[in-house]
Amino acid sequence: MKSQKGVTLTSLVIYIMLVLIIVGILATITLSFQNGIKEINNEGTNNSEVDKFNVYFLKEVKKQGNEVQEVSDTEILFKEGNKYTFKKDNAIYLNDNIKIAENIQKCSFESNLENGKVIITVKIKAQNAEERTIEYILNNQDDHSSYEDENDYTR
Repeated sequence: MKSQKGVTLTSLVIYIMLVLIIVGILATITLSFQNGIKEINNEGTNNSEVDKFNVYFLKEVKKQGNEVQEVSDTEILFKEGNKYTFKKDNAIYLNDNIKIAENIQKCSFESNLENGKVIITVKIKAQNAEERTIEYILNNQDDHSSYEDENDYTR
């Protein structure tokens, strides 16, 4: 008998099964990678919402002579007239009509007097991110001192 060269049906089935297994493994790895990228993107987007709030709020607390008039768990009103409100639609509003941050799950405000300075504590949590506690020192209109000396930060 002459030797027959070629691919048998059994070897063809084995090759196809191996290719399908390899394609399945690659598809699983790709899907996992894409989900990881989406999660990182969402986390970054939501953290940027907290940063947007931080920019507005920092500008508010650094205004010369500004004071806290009213503070509740979800709202803070300043003497200058600006009010920051966390609403149930997971957003923070400035003066009830300007949405400055969204995708916020939790935001609470507290105001305390420590060492003659008003400290505003904001606890904020964006979706898919860790809760952050940020403390702001309200600019005191009577304090015109500067901190030119690097050793003089403890006033």
